[in-house]
Amino acid sequence: MRKFYKRGCKFRALLASLLVAMLAPINPAFGAELALVIDDLGYHKARGMRAIELPGAVTVAVLPFAPHTSSLVEHAAQHRKDVIVHQPMEPHPASRVRNEHGTLMLGMADFEFAATLTAALDAVPTRVGVSNHTGSLLTQHRVPMLRVMREIDQRGLFFLDSRTTAETVALDVALEQGIPALKRDVFLDHEPTADAIHAAFEASLHMARRKGHAVVIGHPYAITLEYLERRLAALPADVRLVRAAELAHRRARIRHPGVLAQPPDLRSLHISPGR
Repeated sequence: MRKFYKRGCKFRALLASLLVAMLAPINPAFGAELALVIDDLGYHKARGMRAIELPGAVTVAVLPFAPHTSSLVEHAAQHRKDVIVHQPMEPHPASRVRNEHGTLMLGMADFEFAATLTAALDAVPTRVGVSNHTGSLLTQHRVPMLRVMREIDQRGLFFLDSRTTAETVALDVALEQGIPALKRDVFLDHEPTADAIHAAFEASLHMARRKGHAVVIGHPYAITLEYLERRLAALPADVRLVRAAELAHRRARIRHPGVLAQPPDLRSLHISPGR
């Protein structure tokens, strides 16, 4: 019964993504732009490198304390790919998701919360932004999200709300603080099958054409990487792959004209081995 329930949940999630894409309002001010982020890099070196080597302006999200994070960050710099910190945040207990090392928790004292986040950001010196890894509990609460956003603001980063729960307030808090921010529109491989990935990618293209952009999150699964290697090399002529940071900062300048500057381009920065 549990297997059928999970399949039903995955199907409903995919259907929801398709419906959102089809109903999104038309707003082609900058054409059809696709911001693609590959999450969860750091545990599998070969797949992480393969994700980094995907064609085009793909953004990679690394777990700050995973065993291969340092070498993958260096590899990303060599391939001029943007890197964001995929910051672990406390999940809802019902999700039964294990906590990563360095997970931000509701019960942390202020100094412990700040030290944990600082250590994560310092572990990825070329990061241009932050996204939440898990966080279905923490992202529902304004106070910890304010703590996160203040640190992000001080470092000139952008924030991507992965939307691991519909109750998230993370994007709202970021925007209230004037921080460049995006939300995930589509999970590419919520169901990691060829048909489901293709359907989700097509939904992403449709959304990008309808509202001007779509933010897509995928994972370094072999089936996902194989699909993207083919599709990204032959994107439709009317769709442009853009860096998530570029999209976030441009949208922030539209909301606050004349206030926010273009973020520094760190893609060419090389890191010494062993950092």
